[in-house]
Amino acid sequence: MKKLLLHITSLVSIVLFLFMSACNNHPQAPMLLEAEKIIEEQPDSALSILNKIENVNQLSEKDHATYCLLLTQAQDLNYITHTSDSLIKIAATYFEKNKDKPRSMLAYYYLGRVNSDLQDALQAQEYYLKALEIGDDSKDYHLLARIYNNLGTLYSYQGIYEMALPMHQKALHFLEQESKRDTVNISYVLRNTARIFTLMNLEDSAIIYHNKALKYSIPYNISSILVDLGNIFIIKGDYDKAKNYLDQAQNLTTIPKTLCPIYLSKGELFTAINQIDSAKFYLTKCSQSPNIYTQAGGLHHLAQVALIENNLSDYVKYTEAYSILRDSITNRSHFENIRIAQSMFNYQCIAKEKDIFEKKATQRMILIYQVIIIFSITIAIFIFIFKREKIKKKQLTDLKEEQYKRSQQYIEDNEKQISQLTEMFHTKQKEMSEVEKQLYEARKLMLEMENRQIFEKQGTIQLLEKDFHNSSLYIRIHREDDIQLSPSEWEELHQLIDATYPDFTNRLIKLYTQISIEEIHICYLVKMQLPIKKIAFIMHITSSGVSQCRRRLYKKFTGEPQNTEKFDKFITDF
Repeated sequence: MKKLLLHITSLVSIVLFLFMSACNNHPQAPMLLEAEKIIEEQPDSALSILNKIENVNQLSEKDHATYCLLLTQAQDLNYITHTSDSLIKIAATYFEKNKDKPRSMLAYYYLGRVNSDLQDALQAQEYYLKALEIGDDSKDYHLLARIYNNLGTLYSYQGIYEMALPMHQKALHFLEQESKRDTVNISYVLRNTARIFTLMNLEDSAIIYHNKALKYSIPYNISSILVDLGNIFIIKGDYDKAKNYLDQAQNLTTIPKTLCPIYLSKGELFTAINQIDSAKFYLTKCSQSPNIYTQAGGLHHLAQVALIENNLSDYVKYTEAYSILRDSITNRSHFENIRIAQSMFNYQCIAKEKDIFEKKATQRMILIYQVIIIFSITIAIFIFIFKREKIKKKQLTDLKEEQYKRSQQYIEDNEKQISQLTEMFHTKQKEMSEVEKQLYEARKLMLEMENRQIFEKQGTIQLLEKDFHNSSLYIRIHREDDIQLSPSEWEELHQLIDATYPDFTNRLIKLYTQISIEEIHICYLVKMQLPIKKIAFIMHITSSGVSQCRRRLYKKFTGEPQNTEKFDKFITDF
């Protein structure tokens, strides 16, 4: 009945869930599907579709999680800086709970991207690693490459180049596994790898990877690779190659904001080859850059050019302007370093406290379980022993009562009661009613019948014992001094004992379930009232061994202190 009710309840729950899902299947769901189809190729169109969705809170739980994921993805692909991780956390929690590994992996990747924008490098790293853990068997090479590339960039920003390089190499490996190669991302990964080699002062390796990146580059990113190559050759002192790469970068640049870094590199180049007018031209343009770092670089090199020209007023002017920007950069970097350090400290403290708490909680739970298990086992053992002792006591009580009812003492006690009833009947006969007289007579008659039954039982037992004593085996055991019993003779003795004293063996076993065959055989021989020495001879043990066995068995049978004499009487009356 309980199982039936459980099945009915489960069925009702499923029906209700399906009904609610159907009700929540909002007409906006097709818009999510449309956005999801085009989000990689046309992220701007996908973002436009998502922004048109109204009443987002009325979506089903699954659609709402999908919306949160797609919106974060579309914003990221459209280079919109993330300001909060609340939406993508909804998606990550839902898809992980529902074991949707592909979307869960994607959601944790974008949690990493969002936290990178929020400048929480440690949290971003944790989410990237979580995405890799979820997708340990994933075949989505494109996403795996993105995760590893972002981890590499994250490590390189923190100056951990020995960890950044393997990440970019893994990203490149997964990009090469794709059936349709993503040449744009391959060029970016190769460029990022080359930049790490540059930071590690391994210019030759950087050149190799930059040249590889050029093979996969597109107009959008080719200028950045060429500028990097130009800067490397400036460092190496090969100014002709440096100028060639910087000229190509300037000619191929399609985005105005990327011109200023090129101007800065050209200003450095012309300063190095002592073409001061050209250097001043490019550095002046560079000093007007909206990027504070590029602007500061331009002012610094203009001050160096003024020093070469012995133009002290310009040198002071540019140096002061550079100092102001340098202070801003230093303050910003100082603030950022403090924030990163504080973030790392907080993260480590929380992780450490969490680890300590979890260890203590685990230890407490283990201790509690151990105590519960030990307590339960102790209680179970106590109950088992208590019940066993209770059963044994009842068996002994019943046994003693049965032995008493078959004993001469019981007959004598009954005779006393009959005498007392007879005397009382004669004394109070005149005062008794007829009913009382009948009761006295009935009681007297019952006692007399019990005595007759006992006499009959005793007579039967005497006859059985007489037959037993007259058996050839019994006579042989008593008469022969050096007798040894074979297995068949022990079985014959077993049959004779149980036939004479009904169920003798099984009644012994009930009192002491762990009794051995040898101990039963000793009980047989004691029942036959053999001397201890003869019992020892037959059992192949010493007399003291027989005595020790008798003492131990008496305690096991009765629970009373060990006693050989009481054991012999116990077996005799048994």
